[in-house]
Amino acid sequence: MEMKGPSYTNISGQRWRIIAFLLGLLSIGLAIALIVVIIKNNKNDKLEINNKLESGTCQTTSEKYGKINLELSNTSSVFVHLTRAEIEGLQSFLYNQQELNLVDLKDINVDKNFIFLSDLYLPDKKDVLNYLDKNGPKPPREAHVIIFRGNEQPPYMQEVIVGPLPTPTHYRPVPFTPEKIPFVYRPLFGGNEYYKMIIYLRENIDPFLGVMFMDIFGARLTHCNNACLQFGNGVAVSPTLSGENERKVWTSLNHISEYSGFRLLDFSVLVDIDMKIFTIEKIWFNSTIFNNITEVLTFYNQNKETIPKIPLPVYSSDDFSTLNQRGIPPMDPPLRNPKQFSPDGKRYNVQGHHVEYMFWKFDFRMSTIHGPQLYDIRFKNERIAYELSIQEIAVFYSGFKPNDILAQFLDSIALIGLQSKVLFPGVDCPDDATLIGSSFHVGGVSSYELTTSFCLFELNTGIPFRRHHSYWFSNGRFYEGMENIVLVLRTIPTIGNYDYIIDFIFYPNGALEVKVTSTGYVRALFYTKGDEKYSFQLHDNFGAPIHHHLFHIKADLDIKGTSNRFATLDINTEETENQFSEVSVEKIIQLKFNSSVKETEKDAAYRFNFDAPKYLVMYNDQIKDKYGNVKSYRILNKGMTYQLLPRGHGNEPMASWARYQMAVTKYNDSERTSSSVYGSLDIKEPVVDFQKYIDDDDSILDEDLVAWITMGQYHIPHTEDLPVTTSPGMDTSCLFLPYNYFAEDAAISSKNAVRVEPTERSKRGSAVRVQRYGVKRESTCLPADHNYDELIKQYPRWIIDN
Repeated sequence: MEMKGPSYTNISGQRWRIIAFLLGLLSIGLAIALIVVIIKNNKNDKLEINNKLESGTCQTTSEKYGKINLELSNTSSVFVHLTRAEIEGLQSFLYNQQELNLVDLKDINVDKNFIFLSDLYLPDKKDVLNYLDKNGPKPPREAHVIIFRGNEQPPYMQEVIVGPLPTPTHYRPVPFTPEKIPFVYRPLFGGNEYYKMIIYLRENIDPFLGVMFMDIFGARLTHCNNACLQFGNGVAVSPTLSGENERKVWTSLNHISEYSGFRLLDFSVLVDIDMKIFTIEKIWFNSTIFNNITEVLTFYNQNKETIPKIPLPVYSSDDFSTLNQRGIPPMDPPLRNPKQFSPDGKRYNVQGHHVEYMFWKFDFRMSTIHGPQLYDIRFKNERIAYELSIQEIAVFYSGFKPNDILAQFLDSIALIGLQSKVLFPGVDCPDDATLIGSSFHVGGVSSYELTTSFCLFELNTGIPFRRHHSYWFSNGRFYEGMENIVLVLRTIPTIGNYDYIIDFIFYPNGALEVKVTSTGYVRALFYTKGDEKYSFQLHDNFGAPIHHHLFHIKADLDIKGTSNRFATLDINTEETENQFSEVSVEKIIQLKFNSSVKETEKDAAYRFNFDAPKYLVMYNDQIKDKYGNVKSYRILNKGMTYQLLPRGHGNEPMASWARYQMAVTKYNDSERTSSSVYGSLDIKEPVVDFQKYIDDDDSILDEDLVAWITMGQYHIPHTEDLPVTTSPGMDTSCLFLPYNYFAEDAAISSKNAVRVEPTERSKRGSAVRVQRYGVKRESTCLPADHNYDELIKQYPRWIIDN
């Protein structure tokens, strides 16, 4: 049975179920919130919330530190996100360009011409460096805009650069990007397309199968009162896997409950999407594929007595899918958790999106597509990195059913930055963290802001940064130690079911760390025979398939300038005669290392080999210390993972960057990102093809270099992942460590250390002195007594309505 989709304009009678469906979209790795509540006047919200978080007697006592001004001005950094005024300016300009034929916001649909999103278009690096380092002119502010041209024949997508902001006068094509991007690769949820597909399925399946659904599942899609089903958990089928240049989606049926993603049923539908016309191509039911609804109904009528019945779940706070407290508590009555506070107030300054802390300075922003990005990172006024950013988050699933076999996601299609919506102080960030928002322009919304895209805070890691206890007379008796206090910039995007805690961590010695920790709900499957190779059974009818998390980072390091080299310090062994032994044949085998400079991009495509351990270092060969050592930064990937999928097979090319634990390329303004918003679907003709960055095999000797780093881990879900995966063991990180860069530990100058030594070095039992270098030990202030419950009630859009 082939069914074409009509145009749906009157849906008021189904509104509450549509809302429930939209919540259900959070269970899919491709989810994107393009139907949003426009947040107006958030400026006042942000100021009032942060002011309340600053209450208490532990106020900043220094005139030099603790200056927090989150307002953006005309002199703001070149790196900051688009402001509301800039978004409104570019939108007004583009709507006045008759050749674009853009529709009003209220008329946005997939077959119309409309602005899908706009974001900052960063100027060429040479122009930014000329402005920052040589007092050159400030580059004009410009926007990168993606336009859906659904009203054209044939339809396509167009990317343009609009500027100068905030009052544009022109637009031009984005360099090195196709002028017409095939419409079949459009992000799945643009123009409410997925939303309308769900309406189509509900209204065209329930009249035929509603009685069957009530019998087997205790619920149906329409006229269901409080016993309702919904479609969700959608998986886009790439043209590479379908073998057709068409848009196809598998979507599964589930009961509506708290976190419906855990209430999947053994019923899925493959839908072909041709603009606003939908065709049901296949149906998966009872572990069998059917060609149409008639076949399903015939099978049901012949086998209704033997088909397993899955009753409608009755809500309970003890239900396994909820996060309500249950079970015997470890402490009853509970006592409050230990808390961290800053006795002298904040020790960092923030101006707009520019941060200064100790010897560190950096700018940051939120890319709508890719997520958090840091720029112009300096330590002791020397630039360490021009850019340090998240490029992509990917998850590759496996399974027995089509909805699991085909579930391979690049999360940029869900707009990673846009999903960084909620941070709860005291849980997501320390109590006294500074909350910082971002503004966006996406999905036809004129402009809106998220109050808490980022939080910034100092963190006592609870482990010594350094320490030594010397108790021999010959070594000098002393104790010296220093707490490991770091600055953390954090954001937590929720991409469908998973939450990713992304930290940029600044250490006192010039070291940097990027850390990603996974938590949230696992992606569920309806457990049946055939799933045992891919999942444990974790609950009744419930499993969660094995999957591979992948994270890609761009690190544009500028070590002592932009003329850099990449080398490995290769660790191996040598065998020599043991001249210290009386046995003449005895040998000594010991470690040694040698430096191997990589000359081309292909040489620098690094795959880890346990048999050949090595350090990865980047440096300027012209700048050495007095002993001839090059001043370097070492790249330490502690989250290395191996992509097992064969190169070039199926969807593997969409994450070609995952073939390497690290790749180093020559900087090129045409190679800005390793992935794109189309990457999940455009595998046959990618708009961004990372492999080509390596294949052109540029020389990387004494060039401006970029390191592209892959982190990740495999996850086989287990019962302790219920109700959600906890963070221990789910973190991956990469560090950038000074290596012969300083003459000694750069943090030796810190006064936040403690030293204990005898007053008379040569005399046993002498008195001791405790040296704290003028830092007060005692604290007379009280940390703020935050009442977050009342604050959230006052600003509900901060958490719930965001």
